[in-house]
Amino acid sequence: IPDSNVLSNDTLNGEAIDPADVILTSTPTDVLTINPDGSVSVEPDTAQGTYTISYTICEVANPDNCDTAIVTVEVENDGTGDEKIEVNQMLTPNGDLKNDFLFIRGVDKIRSSSLKIFNRWGVAVYEGTNYDNINNVFDGRSRGRSSIGVNGYLPAGVYFYIFNYETAEGSFTDSEYIYISR
Repeated sequence: IPDSNVLSNDTLNGEAIDPADVILTSTPTDVLTINPDGSVSVEPDTAQGTYTISYTICEVANPDNCDTAIVTVEVENDGTGDEKIEVNQMLTPNGDLKNDFLFIRGVDKIRSSSLKIFNRWGVAVYEGTNYDNINNVFDGRSRGRSSIGVNGYLPAGVYFYIFNYETAEGSFTDSEYIYISR
């Protein structure tokens, strides 16, 4: 993080801290690292979200004079379009709140979209527009012409999708398979 330094808000005897006067320790996380100079590093390609890391600062002259603090970092997409739009290929609609619907990463960068899902015989089982991962989602239930009644859960197996979407960078088509497991 440019210009970040955990020492900038700490004082020693009422004075700004000289890094030579303190010992800074922390345990890096999978995402954040506090460097010996007090700067904070974030691993490349970290997903958007809020992350925390704790650190301890101790006085060199008096190693028992220590304090512990937590740094909170919010990672946001910088708007350059580097965030990939990816369709999660596993769906487990079993009510455990994990993969209960088809998750599409980066959907917030999409201006408009259409998603069609087909069974192995090419029969449309879901058709929708402007997928949003919130209210407009595929949750493993039939929403198209199918041998299963509309709103009935589809059997476990491989399904194919065509995802057309438009972003600030242009129009794209993604087509692959998804697997529904029970």
